[in-house]
Amino acid sequence: MSVMPLRSRAALAAGVLVVAALSAARPVQAAVYTLPAQGALIGRDQRIHSKSSDTLLAIARKYSVGYWEIQAANPHVDMWLPGQGTPVVIPGRYIIPPVAHEGIVVNLPAHRLFYFPRRSGHERPVVITYPVSPGEKGWDTPTGVTRIVRKVPHPVWIPTPSILRAHAAAGDPIARVWPAGPNNPMGEWALQTTLSGGEIYIHGTNNPMAIGMAVTHGCVRLYPEDIAALFPVVPVGTKVTIVNDPILATLQDGRLYLSIHPPLHSQDVPAKPDFTVISRVIRQALGGANVAVDWARVRRMAARANGIPQLIGVQAGRAAAPRRTGT
Repeated sequence: MSVMPLRSRAALAAGVLVVAALSAARPVQAAVYTLPAQGALIGRDQRIHSKSSDTLLAIARKYSVGYWEIQAANPHVDMWLPGQGTPVVIPGRYIIPPVAHEGIVVNLPAHRLFYFPRRSGHERPVVITYPVSPGEKGWDTPTGVTRIVRKVPHPVWIPTPSILRAHAAAGDPIARVWPAGPNNPMGEWALQTTLSGGEIYIHGTNNPMAIGMAVTHGCVRLYPEDIAALFPVVPVGTKVTIVNDPILATLQDGRLYLSIHPPLHSQDVPAKPDFTVISRVIRQALGGANVAVDWARVRRMAARANGIPQLIGVQAGRAAAPRRTGT
């Protein structure tokens, strides 16, 4: 189960005014996308202008974007006081990890969950995506394939002995039982998996400001409104695939896209580029197609590692599409 880190970030702990702003925020649209016939790139970016009362965290929650995503897309914008009229990028393009498009897929470095609802008849396949908080260092969210074994409305949280010991050792003892309600770190809805003996849940939170950070004790945490939307539509038995894929590539409509995230537990700082790994991911995405890769752009992307997909090559015989702002 998850809870705030033992040593919460001072800015979040002090953000009393931000709590009210975040509590009032609501997503402006559902992050539901039709799956492409080929490739794995979905979504679009947006640009808005902030209001004087905004914080980046309030904007992020409104658009169902996490802490790391909004910060990485706007590195020169003040997180707490962006100011009136400041241009803000809302990152909304994602490359789905190269696993079966089935059930729930969580990519830990991207801090993203993808849900593929079952379709019937001639319905077009869609994917719904939400930002998440995975486990912090030392409490890593396990990777692998599991299933939803139980749906728990209004859960009671009983911390594991290891969590109780860790908090006590840090001088922050916590209660042994947390009843359902607004103070429960699990929020109002929880989906139980079989990972780690059933202790790993996909659930809500009483601390939405931290969504998008690696701050849990192994669980996968969502905004309260996102888990409220996901909970009723996910049946027991749903497959759950959790991966650790910081580098993603896809060939779509003859165009090669790449996204690079910082590795887990790097404090969101780009790692030294491993072009052997990057090359392998690109080769797998190409599948033998003939594409000239813009390696200068790849190097710039690796230096920033902001997770935003970029075009890095066009398949032989195809013309590059004109660039459009915000797409």
